[in-house]
Amino acid sequence: MARILRNIRQTLLVENRFTRYLIYAIGEIVLVVVGILIALHFNNQNTDRKTKAETDRLVADLEKGLKTNQFLLDRFIGRFDSQDSMMGLLVNGELTAENFRRNRILNDLMGTSTQYAWLQDENISTILQKERDFDPSYNQLIKLIKSYKSRLDDLDNTASELNELSNWNDKFMADNFEWYSGTTKEDRDKKVQYFLLDPFFKNRLSLFRKKFKSQISNITSMGAIRAAIMGEIKRLNEGINNEQLDDFFKSLGMQPFPQLDCSELKREWEDDFSGLIFFLFFNGTDETVTIYRLRENVDAWESFNINPGEYEIFGQVPGRGFMIGSPDVCEKLFIAKKGGYLLIE
Repeated sequence: MARILRNIRQTLLVENRFTRYLIYAIGEIVLVVVGILIALHFNNQNTDRKTKAETDRLVADLEKGLKTNQFLLDRFIGRFDSQDSMMGLLVNGELTAENFRRNRILNDLMGTSTQYAWLQDENISTILQKERDFDPSYNQLIKLIKSYKSRLDDLDNTASELNELSNWNDKFMADNFEWYSGTTKEDRDKKVQYFLLDPFFKNRLSLFRKKFKSQISNITSMGAIRAAIMGEIKRLNEGINNEQLDDFFKSLGMQPFPQLDCSELKREWEDDFSGLIFFLFFNGTDETVTIYRLRENVDAWESFNINPGEYEIFGQVPGRGFMIGSPDVCEKLFIAKKGGYLLIE
């Protein structure tokens, strides 16, 4: 081909046909440019295919990791609830020495050896580093992943603070009570009586519990965000509708919030838990929905907007209300229950 073009060029020059040569030269340039553009197009297509394959792999690996740690996350949430309940009973003077003999948790209520390495996922960091490689349809998934990473950092920071409080308490006990590290029955009985009766120990335990509630808030938030991430991956990969998404959340062990008549709103409490835990919301409608949350400890409502087709994670005290409509004109009323979610249709 190159030889043919060269022969044509030489013929035009010999015959002194400058105008035709000029037209030919321009055509040759256009042909070269078109060839380059075609090559770039195919190269970009190949690059895009490789990029999509990589992003698909990262999302699939992330989903697999989230499925793997579901059991551990549920187990830790259950354990934290039990530990918090025990601390509340002890502070309120509702436990006996017999309770200590039957429940090992009571012997180390300020213990916090929990490590959260199992919640770390290298795919999260990689996805955030390669955020620009993802199609805009993944924007909401990226937002949820960023929120998950932020909560994981909060979880680690709070764990460090709890460890400091626990170590400080251990040192105080070791420095002041000879029975603290004893192994005899008499030593154990003295230790239990101290836990049951000493007001200063209860003060320290109350301080620890306050920070411990922040840990419960963080880990329940991660549980809700995790469910949202997995639900969004399902929507992206399988195009599931609201009913299928609802079934998927139930398959994770979650339950929809109970709905009450607007006239039935009560200021009830579940398990006497005075801190916030976090719940998953999804707006499955085509319009922005305003959610009103009954604030903790006060009879007042505050509002949050959820955009169409988006997830939000809201904190609430279990047993308190969420409302759609307005405090003046209630349309729907829901009660926050542990492990619950609200899918708005």
